[in-house]
Amino acid sequence: MKKRKGDEVDVPADARAESPVPALIARLFTESSFGVRRRIVALLVGVAGPLALAALADGRFARFLLRRADAARVSLDEARRLTEGQVLALARYAWEASPEVFDRLAAELASQDPTLLRTFTGALFLLALTARARVRRRAR
Repeated sequence: MKKRKGDEVDVPADARAESPVPALIARLFTESSFGVRRRIVALLVGVAGPLALAALADGRFARFLLRRADAARVSLDEARRLTEGQVLALARYAWEASPEVFDRLAAELASQDPTLLRTFTGALFLLALTARARVRRRAR
């Protein structure tokens, strides 16, 4: 099929390829202990506003609205019940809203469970963050 001149759409470079970081965090969530899962969710929930918490993953995170001031407290039961897909939805939102939270998340994971970052998924996560930092430095 031949392209016409008006068919092309100018898309920003960062929108062309979706970042792998949210999917890697969702995978790390499933590979980690419940204590680390709690911390991952707490950091990601901290980025989301009330509307996002109510809408993401079919409202699965709406319960954090009631304790917004203390959203960092995620129970072991809540961490256990969340699925990889639900965490992926939250991570995608956090990536769009505040990608810097993933730098903090990497630091938290390094202090709480350094062996987790030595797994294949953890290494890919760190590699993706490093690539993002390089692109940001070049843009400055």
